[in-house]
Amino acid sequence: MPEPTVTASAPARIDLAGGTLDLWPLHVLHPGSCTVNVAIGLRAGCRVLPGSTGFRVRARGGGLETRAASTSDLLGEPRTALIGSLLEALQIAQPLEIEFWSEVPFGSGLGGSSALTVALLGALERWSLRDLAGIDRVDFVRDVETRVLGKPAGVQDYYPPLNGGAHTIRFLPGQTIARRFPAEGGRWDRHLTLFDSGLSHSSGMNNWEILRRRLEGDPAVAENLEGVRRAAESLAEALARGDFAAMGGAMAREWTARRDLAPVVSTPVIDRAIAAAEEAGAWGGKACGAGGGGCVAIFSPEDRTAAVRRALETLGEGSIVPVLVVDEGLRIEAGC
Repeated sequence: MPEPTVTASAPARIDLAGGTLDLWPLHVLHPGSCTVNVAIGLRAGCRVLPGSTGFRVRARGGGLETRAASTSDLLGEPRTALIGSLLEALQIAQPLEIEFWSEVPFGSGLGGSSALTVALLGALERWSLRDLAGIDRVDFVRDVETRVLGKPAGVQDYYPPLNGGAHTIRFLPGQTIARRFPAEGGRWDRHLTLFDSGLSHSSGMNNWEILRRRLEGDPAVAENLEGVRRAAESLAEALARGDFAAMGGAMAREWTARRDLAPVVSTPVIDRAIAAAEEAGAWGGKACGAGGGGCVAIFSPEDRTAAVRRALETLGEGSIVPVLVVDEGLRIEAGC
């Protein structure tokens, strides 16, 4: 009987408030920290099947196809380092063929690499020599990605790919508490718009700059992180009530505090997009991820959403990303 082929995919996310605070020890220094995000229909995925010798890795659609005798060979190549890090962490020695793909634009701030890591974990688990029972999968994939980034990684990006829906993630001493809320795509679409600035960003570099300055005792960074924390708490409470107006107001306050964290957080295009959306009636918007480029999330009243999208379409730069909030997380299928 032929060995199975496993296909897996996981959704990206929009972080609505409180990003960066999921980095240790920022949430320790700012008690009461929380992060709020929601899964979206852009997915990353992979197809894995037994191989003959070593590892064969390729990107769907071309651009990358490589063979490696060991995981260390994959770790030495930036385009395959994530897969090499995961294979090594899972202690996989069996030859495999791995094809991967992503609908998430590179540098969009939507957590595409985290979605891919979760999908790869879901597909590769059956070949792992490690007993993963009792292992926290969020901590596991965080550590896998941190090795590749070479800089601290937070945890918020992994909850939507694993479970779908909307999440509030609260940080207590020694404990992370994630609460999931079902998300109905049509309702969210009437209020939420995603705009791509057309500029790639580097979340690792932006977050590292903020983390470094906070640990060095920069009082302005500390004050602005407190502003981010307070706004995220307000948005978490609004999410629990299903109050989009309050969510939009909290997002606007979060962005006011966030854009002053460091010069790299905003760009002229992001500023113009948010200003145009607010002039058209939006409650507020913010850059996704660590900012500095990528996508912008915007909340608006239902009767102003069409006007907000027209304003963004006529901006002359960037583009609207047609995407729906989704309730489904990691999807795994096995076949022959």
